[in-house]
Amino acid sequence: MRLTVVMVLGALLAAASWWQSGTAGVVAAQSKVPAGIGHTGSAFRFNKVREGVYHVVGTGALTVVGNGAVIVNDNDVVIVDDHVSPAASYVLLQEVKQLTNKPIRHVINTHFHFDHAHGNQVFGPGVDIIGHEFTRQMLTDNRSVNMPLFQNYLKGLPDAVADLRARTAAAKDPAAKAKLQVQLTSAENNLASQKEFRPVPPNVTLKDQMTLFSGSREIQIRFLGRAHTAGDVVVFLPKEKVVITGDFMTAALSNMSDGFVDEWVDTLENLKKLDFEVVLPGHGEAFTDRRKIDYFQAYLRDVWTEMGRLKREGVPVEEAAKRVDLTKHREHFPGIQGPGIPLVGAQRIYEMMDAAARR
Repeated sequence: MRLTVVMVLGALLAAASWWQSGTAGVVAAQSKVPAGIGHTGSAFRFNKVREGVYHVVGTGALTVVGNGAVIVNDNDVVIVDDHVSPAASYVLLQEVKQLTNKPIRHVINTHFHFDHAHGNQVFGPGVDIIGHEFTRQMLTDNRSVNMPLFQNYLKGLPDAVADLRARTAAAKDPAAKAKLQVQLTSAENNLASQKEFRPVPPNVTLKDQMTLFSGSREIQIRFLGRAHTAGDVVVFLPKEKVVITGDFMTAALSNMSDGFVDEWVDTLENLKKLDFEVVLPGHGEAFTDRRKIDYFQAYLRDVWTEMGRLKREGVPVEEAAKRVDLTKHREHFPGIQGPGIPLVGAQRIYEMMDAAARR
């Protein structure tokens, strides 16, 4: 009899474990406070752009990396992107309480990258996580976790912590030392939180478009085409004329490591068709100047053309990444200091060109 009871309890516990970890259905709740949440002051700035609509930007007190957004509706809250770690997402949930005590009902992942979707695990069974079908694929079975973009990020964290420790110890100026200490604490906490990360994919997906209606708020989630990844979505609030773009359109230059540079320009044309006044990007401050889209399209056209020329000349990708000259775009993208683009972007462009040649 006792053995039977033990077996039944074991089966129930196993079933519960499967239910919590399954990628279909209800999203599992984080059972404990994540490691690495320690920080001083506020971790986020909630920049109000419309009534109930906030652009969420990190302050530097905690490592968050990407921006997000909070949409406070009549009866609930929608989070757009949940940052780089369980700790960052957990702290976000605590600080959202400063805005409202309404429950969080939906989380939207604009894409699968680690700095935008690696906080999914902290949300409980009452919260739906929404994303493109491709985003779900990438966050299932460790596909995104094993990609070079995230693995290179993880590998660099211990050295970054060691460097900050050395610089903090060596600093003589009290103000500089205090600033470095904040950065060191943030880096140490991020490293601790990354050890607890597990990918949780969206449990609600879309292919082209879906709309949430919450009280008086209409929230459109749109896939406009392949660009930064194969599954970018934008969140469009037609009444408020606000669009939340993730890394599909940032305030500067987007990472191209998983991009479709030859399609990105046309996808941005689809963005222009939306009737918006404010862009909340995945990196950088919110902006209203629609010409930024034109500037980025011009950059994308030139990087594709110039990389193509170097490839036809037989220049190895490592050399092409150093030589490609986009400095004429420096006026609109001050981050361009001289010739060259990140190697991961150059490798991706060569890869896409090789794939096109095989078709």
